[in-house]
Amino acid sequence: MLLKLVGTTPDAFEKYTQDLVVEHGADPSTTHLVRLDGKSQKDIETIMRALGLITSENEREVLLDISNLGVP
Repeated sequence: MLLKLVGTTPDAFEKYTQDLVVEHGADPSTTHLVRLDGKSQKDIETIMRALGLITSENEREVLLDISNLGVP
């Protein structure tokens, strides 16, 4: 799940993302929280590839999601 929380402090980001993780039934201990502030689309793609979150099956969809985040 890719989230862009605009205008949140680091503490609020942690709280909101943890709430969303639980709300969507994901395991918080295996969820990666990364602030997108100052990151480019390439940075986000690199992080997701390193975590193994981009596969040949989902690459097109994930790259489209990243492009829709509105980051440079």
